[in-house]
Amino acid sequence: MTKPQPEDVKVKPDIPGIQPEPLEELSEEERTEWRKFTNRMPPDWFPPETWPMLAQLCRHICQSRWVGQCLQEVRAGLLDPTDEDALNSLMKLQSLHDREGRAMTAMMVRLRLTSQQRIPDADVADRTREKVKQEHVEEPPWASKLRDEDRAGSRTRQ
Repeated sequence: MTKPQPEDVKVKPDIPGIQPEPLEELSEEERTEWRKFTNRMPPDWFPPETWPMLAQLCRHICQSRWVGQCLQEVRAGLLDPTDEDALNSLMKLQSLHDREGRAMTAMMVRLRLTSQQRIPDADVADRTREKVKQEHVEEPPWASKLRDEDRAGSRTRQ
């Protein structure tokens, strides 16, 4: 027996190979960010359970962009460096910009959107290099074998 759905909840089917459409709750700028991510990644990269996180990432990107623009206006000379209230506002903007950047990074890592997250076994190469360094032998095994053969050959010639 299926559970009845409320009429206001619209469930769209997840069609394999089709990129998810931006959520309706997003602004146009946020929808643009959504499409940048979904068009770049494989179709199955964003299953429905990740959509709220992707939407939040898009919001953080747009918010960070807006705060960055505010900071640029301040840097353009619209701020009086002797005005303590203006300096406090600048510090608040910088703090907000930093917080948005950290939030974006955290979301991107969770959604596996950073290059470090997408390269499988990237740290395996690092561990292998370390192991090779630790097991480094001064003389390659074939060199000692050739030297032994040369010694054996010189004994038979004598």
